[in-house]
Amino acid sequence: MTKRSHHAKIRFAMMVATAVVLAGPVGAQDYAFQGFATSDAMNQMHAAMRDNMMSSGDGSPSSARRAAPRALAAPSGAVVRTTYRASPSVSTRVRSQFAEFVGRNSGREAEQRVRSVLTNGDPIGSWSGIVLSDGLRAGDVADAMAAYWVMNWVIANQGDNNRTQTLAVRDQVRRSIAGGPVARLDDAGRQEMAEVLMLNFLVQHAAYVDAMQRGDNATARRLGDAAVARFRNEMGVDLRQLRLTNAGLTPA
Repeated sequence: MTKRSHHAKIRFAMMVATAVVLAGPVGAQDYAFQGFATSDAMNQMHAAMRDNMMSSGDGSPSSARRAAPRALAAPSGAVVRTTYRASPSVSTRVRSQFAEFVGRNSGREAEQRVRSVLTNGDPIGSWSGIVLSDGLRAGDVADAMAAYWVMNWVIANQGDNNRTQTLAVRDQVRRSIAGGPVARLDDAGRQEMAEVLMLNFLVQHAAYVDAMQRGDNATARRLGDAAVARFRNEMGVDLRQLRLTNAGLTPA
C-alpha cells in the first residue's frame, strides 16, 4: 500500500491531503460517522475486530484480551453480506460531510479546497488503484475496513504489507462483522461506512507516502504516533504491539 503505489494512483489522494492541511489537528483524528452508519455500530465493529485479533494469538492471557468484548458469532451456515450497491446520493453526502469536518478543524479555506477536489475527482477510483495489488475492491465494507487497519499499522510501524497478509486481515474483518450491527446495515449504511474509511485512508496514505518519499523522518514519526493515538483512543489497540502476518494482525 506504500512502496508499491504508483504516483498516478496517489495523485488524487495527495491533492486531498494537501487541502486538509495535515499540520493541523485533522491529521491526528478521523472524520466521524454521520447519517446512515452509526457510531455505535462502528465502535462495536472495532471491538469485535480487536477481540478477533487477540483470539488469533498463542492463547496466553493478557489484560487486553480480558478487556476485549467477545466477537458476536453468526448463526451456523449464515452468509454475512459485506458488499453493497453504491448510490451516488450516498457518495455525495459522505463527501460533503467530510468537507464540513475539515472545515470545522482546519478552517473554511481548507474546506473549500477539499470540497472542490472531492467534487471534481474520483476518490473511490483513487482508493481502488492503491489497494488493487493487495486484492481489495470497492463495493465491500470488509475490504475498506481491512485497508484502513493495514494502512494504519504500516504508518505506525513504518512497515509494509503484502497481498496474503492484507487478505488475511480482510478475513478477520469478515469474521468480526458476523452477527454484529454492521452485518445488519442496509446498502446505504455499508456504503457510507466503506466510503468514510476510504476517505480517511486516502488522507493518511498520501501524507505518509509523501513523507517517506521526501525522507522526512520526523513527519513520518509524527504520523505514526497519530495512528497509534487514534487506535488506542478509539479501539483500545496498540498498533505497535501487533504483528502483520500471513494469518492477519496478531499480538506481538
